[in-house]
Amino acid sequence: MSWVFFRHPGQGTRTMVDGSSLLLDLDGVVVESVQRLEDGTRLVQVLTAPQRVGICPECGERSTRSKGWVQTGPRDVVVGPDRPILRWRKRKWLCPSTVCTRKVFTESVPGIPARARVTPRAKATMATAVLDEDRSVAAVAGQYRCGWHTVHDEVIATAEDALAGELAPVAVLGIDETRRGKAKWEHNPVLGRRVWVDRWDTGLVDITGDQGLLGQVNGRTSAAVIDWLAGQDPDWRAAITHVAIDLSPAYARVAREALPHAILIADRFHLVKKANDMVDAVRRRVTWTQRGRRGRKADVEWINRRRLLRGSERLTADQRATLFAKLLSADPNQDIAAAWIAKELLRDLLSCADRGGLRYEITTALDRFYRFCAACTVPEVIRLARTIETWQAPIIAALQTGLSNARTEGYNRIVKHVGRIAFGFRNPENQRRRVRWACTRRSRRVTPSRHQRHC
Repeated sequence: MSWVFFRHPGQGTRTMVDGSSLLLDLDGVVVESVQRLEDGTRLVQVLTAPQRVGICPECGERSTRSKGWVQTGPRDVVVGPDRPILRWRKRKWLCPSTVCTRKVFTESVPGIPARARVTPRAKATMATAVLDEDRSVAAVAGQYRCGWHTVHDEVIATAEDALAGELAPVAVLGIDETRRGKAKWEHNPVLGRRVWVDRWDTGLVDITGDQGLLGQVNGRTSAAVIDWLAGQDPDWRAAITHVAIDLSPAYARVAREALPHAILIADRFHLVKKANDMVDAVRRRVTWTQRGRRGRKADVEWINRRRLLRGSERLTADQRATLFAKLLSADPNQDIAAAWIAKELLRDLLSCADRGGLRYEITTALDRFYRFCAACTVPEVIRLARTIETWQAPIIAALQTGLSNARTEGYNRIVKHVGRIAFGFRNPENQRRRVRWACTRRSRRVTPSRHQRHC
């Protein structure tokens, strides 16, 4: 290996300029020496690059009057198998300019700013580890042996800079709630008194665009969401054509009052879930009526509880025949069989979306469902029919457009995942910032983590 030596102006130390400086690649400093300590850690001695020695950061004049030496050890990124220990020996200088307000200064370079205990590139790596690699702030702070606030301040700066700016137009708005803990009384420093804090957050999502999670508001009331929408630009609200929700009256009120021009979409997943819940409710009621207790392994309806929730297309003809024969023997009133048929008729209605959502097909399937429910005496089936009748217009709109609230439901999983990584959040603002970053990766076109690849 060939070595090139030069002498610092005003210094008597020879410095190596070789591949070591390029390998460290820290702007403004060069490697003087590298040695391995007894514990195996590498100690890297660096000096200020000759072109930056004695340069006043205020006026740019080069000084030749030294005031002494100082040494600092900023934490840097991993280089090779581990993170080396940096020792930067630099000078204090007297500024030669008589008009400069900076009379005394210490050498600083872009790679290591003045009074920096952590290099800027190390801070950027910390923020990336927390935001994009799904690590907790405490774990990253422990790795770099720095304070929790040092890492978190960089996370805030990185996230706020990327998430700042006006929202782009949204065509389809998704609304759904996520639970982040139990509601409880907390002291409000602004009001100076205790307030009841709702542990539900409402998320608003760009369904068809790439903006991801647009924002979160505390609570799941219509007033909270309406206030958030009222704070947006009128042109932004006017661009929304559809609003996708679950079967929530509060969110339906939001669409009626804040976005009266938008078409309401009922999510199909929640309709199927409501039908499955109806079948379960009928099965439990029949068991209590017939046996006076909860279901057991010896009960036919309990053994087939999962099969009752399975789609009819996933059952063979023999399985369906066996299922009905067992249900009829265990339930003389045939309530469970009627509930299963009503559930399948509703699924037939919802499957119209897969075939283009033709109006005549939807009307036929809807009429068939209503006729069966009207002829049925099972109270749970009748309640399901009334629910479908109440939400009929949003259901038809969902079948004709093919829209759903699936992306919003998917982001709910990410919201909970971020909370688990942090072992819970004490500050709601920190939680919303981290959650929105995780749910807007697509808009920044970064490589998603292993937890968000399918969202």
